[in-house]
Amino acid sequence: MKFLLLTTIVTGAAAWNLSAKLCQDFDLTVTVTSSNFVFGAPKFNNNFDITDFVTDLTSREPPKTFSPLLPDKINQTGTYKIGSTFCAPSNPHAPNRYTVIFATHGLNFDRTYWDSGFQPEKYSFVDYAISQGYSVFYYDRLGVGSSSIVSGYINQLPIQSEIAKQLARIVKSGRYPGSIGKPKSLVIVGHSFGSSISAAVAASEPDIADGLILTGFSYNGSNPNNFALAAQLKIASSLNPAKWNRLDTGYVTPVDIYANVNGFFKAPDYDLAVAEYTEYNKAPFAIGEFLTVTAIDILPVAFKGVAMVIAGQRDFIVCQSQCDDVIEHPAAEIFSQASAFKAVSYPGSGHGINFALNATGAYEEIFSYLGANGL
Repeated sequence: MKFLLLTTIVTGAAAWNLSAKLCQDFDLTVTVTSSNFVFGAPKFNNNFDITDFVTDLTSREPPKTFSPLLPDKINQTGTYKIGSTFCAPSNPHAPNRYTVIFATHGLNFDRTYWDSGFQPEKYSFVDYAISQGYSVFYYDRLGVGSSSIVSGYINQLPIQSEIAKQLARIVKSGRYPGSIGKPKSLVIVGHSFGSSISAAVAASEPDIADGLILTGFSYNGSNPNNFALAAQLKIASSLNPAKWNRLDTGYVTPVDIYANVNGFFKAPDYDLAVAEYTEYNKAPFAIGEFLTVTAIDILPVAFKGVAMVIAGQRDFIVCQSQCDDVIEHPAAEIFSQASAFKAVSYPGSGHGINFALNATGAYEEIFSYLGANGL
């Protein structure tokens, strides 16, 4: 493993105090090797191409009639810069200061999914964690925000999971700017595709963390609604060339605010101003990521720590807008070796659980559960 620390100075200082938290932005450079899928379909020239692609992808028997990924994978090594943030309670005696929450965001967002710039008292997971005395490490996925950009036809779950694994090892060892020293405990938290990344990390290295929280996620494969979102995707650079001209045509995004709301919110449990904020700040994602959401092992059957799967009750993406009775199984069986397990269909929320009107209630579910189980 190789890593390089590059500190970014923000607003004139490397660290700042925001209502009882000390945060620092920095870059981590990691070199990873992964076994990658190869995109075998024609690359998109325009939005007619992606429309046809989605039609083929959602045909009744896509494995027989249309497969965009070639059957053989290849080993690839890459070096990537990953934009990261570490926040700790400013109080050195905060009760959980040495338990680090390691957070990975999902598709359509960057790392600010965890620390909203809009009404953070209502929508900042980081601020809530800090209020409970925890420290938080969160980062931009490859291809997003201040992290390195690679082709959207190459970017995929195997690469992202290896990056997350390397980052978790770095955090667990305490070797990063703003370090509180070696943490006492590490809890991996993901949202949506970030939960797939987190689950893949725990599946390949079960002892890497003491806790695993998968949000916006379900192991019940009979209820996904990914293709409904796919029908509303367009090439990101075609929608906003000035903002996304660095991205090739393999990066896509929901076409407008209505598609965004369809995928991530559920009336009446959201504020229109929040939906507008997320639309303005949305982050395109790679078609390779979308195609590989569950393409590698994301079953942490040997994980022995504290585990939770939580999704908004009205999650359109993973539960077709009704998560009751589909969250617990087969997750309970998958986490049969966990020291504790809980499944939650959280009321009053869609897929973007951090931006529901009652997001702080979901945070309370997560952190009270961690606390009750010694983390």
